[in-house]
Amino acid sequence: MKTYKIGLLLSVSACALTTAHAQSMVTPGSSNNTTQQILHESTSDTGSLLKKGLTWDSKIPLSKTFAEFSPKEKAEFLALYESMGPDDEPPFPIEGIKPIFNAVKKAQYKYKARGELNFAVSVGPDGKATKVEDYGSSNRPEMTEFASSVLLMTKFKPAVCGGKPCAMQFPFRLRLTG
Repeated sequence: MKTYKIGLLLSVSACALTTAHAQSMVTPGSSNNTTQQILHESTSDTGSLLKKGLTWDSKIPLSKTFAEFSPKEKAEFLALYESMGPDDEPPFPIEGIKPIFNAVKKAQYKYKARGELNFAVSVGPDGKATKVEDYGSSNRPEMTEFASSVLLMTKFKPAVCGGKPCAMQFPFRLRLTG
């Protein structure tokens, strides 16, 4: 009988420890999260509860397409280019910038990256991204690679040169704050 009680006690203890360990491994943002994360991560500089985030410094709206821009917003975006003729338009994401921003935001939460994403996306006359050049400096190469992949998968409204679709670059800048 004594052996049975010791075995039962060990089984209950092992089950309790396994449950406690499993609960501590639940990731933030998952639907089964029953515990709260107190610190962001052991590599956090200050151990604070301050969120790491993204900073969109542009007056260009995230949720609009190029066609939905006001004349002032179009002028703001066109100022990023050296010269544009009266019949010229730059490439722009078909769904606007917000889907790109949201994807990068999720990755930034995962990678805890800091720095700046600064890309030039080459867009062909068919609206497909063909190449991404990196001019920024993120502290996490995984973040840069992820953001580049998102931009390569994005469908663009092709640029227009002299009234015809043409190849042109699309600038994308985003500051990762920490």
